[in-house]
Amino acid sequence: MTTRTRLGRRIGWGIAGLAASLAAVTTGAPTAAADVHDFWVATATSHYYAGTDYLLYASTTQGAGVRWVIFSDNGACIGGARTDAVPGYTPMVGMTWIPSTAGHHVLTADDGQTTKSITVDVQPTQAGTTPKTPPAPTGCGKLQQLLTTGSGTGSSAIGLG
Repeated sequence: MTTRTRLGRRIGWGIAGLAASLAAVTTGAPTAAADVHDFWVATATSHYYAGTDYLLYASTTQGAGVRWVIFSDNGACIGGARTDAVPGYTPMVGMTWIPSTAGHHVLTADDGQTTKSITVDVQPTQAGTTPKTPPAPTGCGKLQQLLTTGSGTGSSAIGLG
């Protein structure tokens, strides 16, 4: 009975320690004021097709430090990542977007303080091409953000830094 009580206490202390560590990392993350300054789709064409990959980029205010940006397609999170914070450069983040359906798409970049949206019309998959499948979204939840960013330093999702 004593062993079970000690084990229970150890587990309890471990969980409490983990919770305290997560809270410290979260509150220790950069808190500089930032805004999503620009948001765009990097493409050489004005036509978008289902099953084709495109790069989404967002930038925040220069000097704002590391920020977490969540990308959404028609309100559903498609991924999130942190901005680069290189002194003298505008903090940026990017990710690959693969629309799975044709139609009207509202893309959004949200850093938790401001959002920017782009509206695009996606055409059906081009004839003779094999459509790509969108990856499972990552970085959408707070726990994923914390586990991915740790102390809030490092490079972005597609290696802009």
